[in-house]
Amino acid sequence: MQKPLKIRLHVLSPIHIGCDDVYEPMSFAIDEKKQKLIEFDPLEFIKSLSQEDRQRLTEICMQGNISSIVSIYKFISGRQVKGGEVEIAKGLITHYNNVKKLPINDEKKIKQELNQFTISRTAYNPHNNLPYIPGSSLKGSLRTAYLSKLARDKTVTKYEGKAKDLEIELLGGSFATDPFRMVKVSDFLPVGDVKTKIVYAVNKKKKTSKFEARGPFQILETVKEGSVFEGIINIQQPEKKSGIQEPIQATEFLKSINDFYIPAVNDENKVTREINASSVVVSRINEKFKGILGKTAFLLRIGRHSGAEAVTIEGNRYIKIMQAKGQQPKFLDHATTIWLASEESNPTTNNGLMPFGWAVMELLPLDIENLYPASIVKEKPAIMEPIKTETKAITEKPAPQTIIWESAILTWSPGNRILKAEKDGKKAELKISDKSLVPETMRKKLFDKKKSVAAKVTVEQTGNAYKILRIE
Repeated sequence: MQKPLKIRLHVLSPIHIGCDDVYEPMSFAIDEKKQKLIEFDPLEFIKSLSQEDRQRLTEICMQGNISSIVSIYKFISGRQVKGGEVEIAKGLITHYNNVKKLPINDEKKIKQELNQFTISRTAYNPHNNLPYIPGSSLKGSLRTAYLSKLARDKTVTKYEGKAKDLEIELLGGSFATDPFRMVKVSDFLPVGDVKTKIVYAVNKKKKTSKFEARGPFQILETVKEGSVFEGIINIQQPEKKSGIQEPIQATEFLKSINDFYIPAVNDENKVTREINASSVVVSRINEKFKGILGKTAFLLRIGRHSGAEAVTIEGNRYIKIMQAKGQQPKFLDHATTIWLASEESNPTTNNGLMPFGWAVMELLPLDIENLYPASIVKEKPAIMEPIKTETKAITEKPAPQTIIWESAILTWSPGNRILKAEKDGKKAELKISDKSLVPETMRKKLFDKKKSVAAKVTVEQTGNAYKILRIE
């Protein structure tokens, strides 16, 4: 039997794990000065009211229509309430005030606006109101990484059957014979002062476009970056008669996590740089975990808006991409949009927008003191043997810049339809399907006679890589 793994989970970017609960209108107020949501006990609030105010609130509640919710917001607003405080995005104050100004007689508009003012809570312990990370959420992320490892090992790609059938094929069993049922993941409890923040989730295209991505904004409570949780992962070995053909081994299991999520964070880092959003996740990984990544630290992604690539098996992705109204959807191996955490419901720039869901699992020694998730015990050095792995490095590429090559030499490769430009030993490429991208005066010689042509070329440089943007 393998020893349990004591895990400390470090949150790198906002994490929201849905729990089918929301902040009810009768249980919170927004304090504009503090810029915080105050969650209070409705019964205690009612007790604090005068007889006159209590009668007024009763009359509002007795209305029993959707307009009464706006009236409740107005009634509570400005009153002194005591309770738990949650940090909020800047835009939520204006949003809250706009809701209170809704015309009471326009129920259609009220319903529409209140649907957009729903504040979804992240998973929390109802006894102390503290957030936690459910073991099921963590296990789902670990399972996807391990399935992708199996797909690579067994060279399974572009599987056309159902996703569940692919999992059975890769794992060599289902239900009782599924080796992943031997992986037990506890809930992860907060260590120290763990805070949450309410933010907007906004959908953005991965490539700069004059058209906005589809999908209305959402308001989500998230676990703030810098929060720490602790829990246990126990990889048990099955009995011989269990029917499990390929038991999970800890070393391979842990290696699969970084093998899956490090390329994912690198890919996302390129996207966020291209659209001028925040690339702080990679910076935080390199700053805090670079020396132990792949040894006792493992990158993963959990929670809502982790991205379609993080919840699908590598090499076997068929991600549904919706098209314009009346057109059939496309299925690609990648998503074309990304959900980001924002201070505003409709940000005018992408600057400061942050990806959801990134965290690092750090292995800790397992002893009696560390069985309890508390920061009051004295830290002990790690005693676990380093995992032998060649982990791909986290890369943070420099921002792209646009340059002009005067009299660059253009050549055309018809087989793979690649247009190449060369200047002073530097080479840039562009795969084109429309030859009209090339000025008409150059086309005949370049495409028909297949001769080199000198031209003025605008190039995008990212590090040592070059890409053709425009030809004159």
